[in-house]
Amino acid sequence: MASQESSVFISIFIALLLLFVDFLIIPSVVVSVLFIVVFTGFIASAMAGSENNSYRVGGIAGGVLSVMFFLVGFFTAPTLSFNLYGLGFSLVLLSEGFIYLILSFILSLAIFMLLGAFGGLVAQELFGSKDSESGKQDTSKTT
Repeated sequence: MASQESSVFISIFIALLLLFVDFLIIPSVVVSVLFIVVFTGFIASAMAGSENNSYRVGGIAGGVLSVMFFLVGFFTAPTLSFNLYGLGFSLVLLSEGFIYLILSFILSLAIFMLLGAFGGLVAQELFGSKDSESGKQDTSKTT
């Protein structure tokens, strides 16, 4: 079994590969980004092994993917249909935009971590060890 760090790295690489295929090579087949995040959490948890916290590995993978999406969106210039020069400089507008930026980062991080943890939970239920079921012993005595 792979360690948590390597399973998260490999699952992020697979997610980026899926995003590349989805958006650039085959744009007619639409695969949701949310499905890719759940699949990333599934792969990370399946690779992490039979640890008790394998769904958390999926949440970590979803969080890393969220931070990567946020950074790409932050440094990519938007396409606007109007001229920004007419707005002028306003401290209220600046502070409002900064508050929306922080709130959007927190909300996207929470959503992606929950989706990754859901994929990890599915992997844990499918591939998890049956130690908890085998640990239960029959308490009835045979005479």
